[in-house]
Amino acid sequence: MKKAKRIKYKYICLILFSAVMFSLNNFIVSAEPSAYDNILQMQSEAFVLMDGDTGQVLFERSMNGRIYPASTTKVMTALLALEKGSLTDIITMSHDAVFSVGRDTSHIALDENEQLTLEQALYGLAICSANDAANGIAELIGGSMPEFARQMTAKAKELGALNTNFANAHGLHDENHYSTVYDMALIMSAAIKIPEFTKIFSAVSYTMPPTNRQPESRPFNRKNSLIEGPNKYNGVIAEKTGWTGDAGFTYVAAAKRSGRTLIVAIKSPSESIRWEESAVLFDYGFNEFTPLSYNAAEFSKDKYVIEGTDGSKISAKLIPDGDFNCLVLKSLNKDDIEIKYAFSADATTGKTDFRAVFELKPESAYMFKELGESKLKIYFTNEKSSPVSGNAIIDTGTGQQEKSKFSLISVILKIFSVILQIIGFLTVIWLGLYIRKNIIVKKRRQRKYNNYNSNSNNNSNNPMFK
Repeated sequence: MKKAKRIKYKYICLILFSAVMFSLNNFIVSAEPSAYDNILQMQSEAFVLMDGDTGQVLFERSMNGRIYPASTTKVMTALLALEKGSLTDIITMSHDAVFSVGRDTSHIALDENEQLTLEQALYGLAICSANDAANGIAELIGGSMPEFARQMTAKAKELGALNTNFANAHGLHDENHYSTVYDMALIMSAAIKIPEFTKIFSAVSYTMPPTNRQPESRPFNRKNSLIEGPNKYNGVIAEKTGWTGDAGFTYVAAAKRSGRTLIVAIKSPSESIRWEESAVLFDYGFNEFTPLSYNAAEFSKDKYVIEGTDGSKISAKLIPDGDFNCLVLKSLNKDDIEIKYAFSADATTGKTDFRAVFELKPESAYMFKELGESKLKIYFTNEKSSPVSGNAIIDTGTGQQEKSKFSLISVILKIFSVILQIIGFLTVIWLGLYIRKNIIVKKRRQRKYNNYNSNSNNNSNNPMFK
């Protein structure tokens, strides 16, 4: 009886030990960003996750690779129209505006000499991706479609979208019409600062009234969307889809939750992947990141040495214009960040530029390394205070770059996790063999006992044993 109890206690202890091993392992694995596995499995060719307020890139894949933007082009079309035009401006559709795009492409059946307001054209652009409306807007704002495309490209450069060239206002394929997901995110970040843009590009439906050429109203209803329908994602404040055979499935959207605005721009192999992976990126940005702030005193520089072309050295003090704010993964802190001081000078004008650049110390796989920068004012602390030319001796103030604590801890945790998995796996196997052995032994004993009783009964019935 005591032996049976001991065996029972062994089973209980072994089961508890295995449970502890697996639970501890799960806890260690969860110490890394839980959504990162979903990011790793993404199939999209190019994407970027951006902070819509600061422009900080949180995560990316091939964000500067050239793509054909397709109808995500229309974000810039609307941005420029809202900056330069008025919603009540009247568009008169020309022959080229109507018929230079095929009727097998997206349109709202506008006719030559048909008149509509800029507001009506923008709703057709945003909800129905109307190529004819895009052409009408281009002629109204730019005077001609080619001139408007030139203005679109100029505006993109102004916003920092340096790898973009627009050949038209609608996004139908042209070899000279290209962009990047990073540039499209930058353009969206500028567009959402215009209230009329977010109102129009988040509208689920709109009814365009009759015009001089169309006696019936035209209802517009949003399809293929994260704003409405089976793929709905809470918080989306503006979006634009795109597709052509050459471009594939493109998408750019902005979402806002709890005061944080994020932008996703993506090029995907299919429509379903476009929706699924855009949501994965938004989830990553909203759930895994936290704000981090530096006050100006934390990265001011009391002693900064600049070496001139003549070999002279100038001592200066660098004072930030203000505080620096960024987003980092919840597992990171200021110990994981390095501050570098960058200097540049224009020999012709004598203009100097000083910046504090914030970067992660390690090459982190979990977020984009560059966190942002802050402008600095310079105050010379020695006699020579003339405009500076030449190269700076960049003193990071942090000494030699140390190996990231986060990186080292991650490696240790991964090794420990593997060890625990092995221990837990072997324990389960041993427990199974142990139980099997005891069951076999018990069955053998039972058979012997049964055979013994059977023989005893047979012998008791035998007259020779009476």
